[in-house]
Amino acid sequence: MLFPRSLPTSRHLDALPAFYRLNDVTRITALSRSTVYRRIAEGRFPEPVHLGGRASAWPSAALQAWIDDPQGYRRAKPEP
Repeated sequence: MLFPRSLPTSRHLDALPAFYRLNDVTRITALSRSTVYRRIAEGRFPEPVHLGGRASAWPSAALQAWIDDPQGYRRAKPEP
Protein backbone atom coordinates (compact mmCIF):
# COMPACT_ATOMS: atom_id res chain seq x y z
CA MET A 1 0.00 0.00 0.00
CA LEU A 2 1.53 3.30 -1.06
CA PHE A 3 -0.44 5.54 1.31
CA PRO A 4 -1.85 4.63 4.71
CA ARG A 5 -5.62 4.82 5.10
CA SER A 6 -5.32 6.87 8.24
CA LEU A 7 -2.70 8.46 10.44
CA PRO A 8 -0.85 6.12 12.77
CA THR A 9 -2.38 5.56 16.16
CA SER A 10 -1.21 3.92 19.33
CA ARG A 11 -3.32 1.61 21.44
CA HIS A 12 -1.97 3.42 24.50
CA LEU A 13 -3.10 6.87 23.35
CA ASP A 14 -6.70 7.95 22.98
CA ALA A 15 -5.97 10.93 20.72
CA LEU A 16 -3.83 11.63 17.68
CA PRO A 17 -1.15 14.31 17.86
CA ALA A 18 -2.54 17.71 16.97
CA PHE A 19 0.39 18.44 14.64
CA TYR A 20 2.97 16.46 12.66
CA ARG A 21 6.49 17.75 12.02
CA LEU A 22 8.22 17.38 8.63
CA ASN A 23 10.04 14.15 9.56
CA ASP A 24 6.72 12.55 10.45
CA VAL A 25 5.06 13.88 7.28
CA THR A 26 7.77 12.46 5.02
CA ARG A 27 7.58 9.10 6.82
CA ILE A 28 3.77 8.93 6.71
CA THR A 29 3.38 10.10 3.10
CA ALA A 30 6.54 8.53 1.63
CA LEU A 31 7.23 11.87 -0.08
CA SER A 32 10.60 13.59 0.04
CA ARG A 33 11.03 16.99 1.67
CA SER A 34 11.42 18.68 -1.70
CA THR A 35 8.32 16.96 -3.10
CA VAL A 36 6.26 18.06 -0.08
CA TYR A 37 7.28 21.70 -0.57
CA ARG A 38 6.84 21.54 -4.36
CA ARG A 39 3.31 20.21 -3.92
CA ILE A 40 2.57 22.91 -1.34
CA ALA A 41 3.60 25.53 -3.91
CA GLU A 42 1.33 23.85 -6.48
CA GLY A 43 -1.61 23.75 -4.04
CA ARG A 44 -1.57 19.94 -4.03
CA PHE A 45 -0.52 19.44 -0.38
CA PRO A 46 -1.63 21.16 2.85
CA GLU A 47 0.45 24.08 4.08
CA PRO A 48 2.11 23.81 7.48
CA VAL A 49 1.12 26.15 10.27
CA HIS A 50 3.75 28.16 12.11
CA LEU A 51 4.02 27.18 15.76
CA GLY A 52 6.42 29.94 16.76
CA GLY A 53 10.02 30.80 16.07
CA ARG A 54 11.22 28.54 13.29
CA ALA A 55 8.88 25.68 14.16
CA SER A 56 6.10 24.63 11.82
CA ALA A 57 3.96 21.53 11.51
CA TRP A 58 0.95 20.10 9.73
CA PRO A 59 -2.41 19.83 11.50
CA SER A 60 -3.51 16.19 11.68
CA ALA A 61 -6.88 16.99 10.04
CA ALA A 62 -5.21 18.64 7.02
CA LEU A 63 -2.79 15.76 6.63
CA GLN A 64 -5.65 13.24 6.90
CA ALA A 65 -7.55 15.11 4.16
CA TRP A 66 -4.56 14.63 1.85
CA ILE A 67 -4.17 10.96 2.84
CA ASP A 68 -7.85 10.33 2.07
CA ASP A 69 -7.44 11.58 -1.53
CA PRO A 70 -3.82 12.34 -2.47
CA GLN A 71 -4.48 12.61 -6.21
CA GLY A 72 -7.58 14.78 -5.88
CA TYR A 73 -6.41 17.02 -3.03
CA ARG A 74 -6.49 20.74 -3.83
CA ARG A 75 -5.90 23.42 -1.23
CA ALA A 76 -8.79 25.83 -0.85
CA LYS A 77 -8.11 29.25 -2.32
CA PRO A 78 -7.88 31.97 0.35
CA GLU A 79 -10.66 34.52 0.51
CA PRO A 80 -9.58 37.96 -0.80
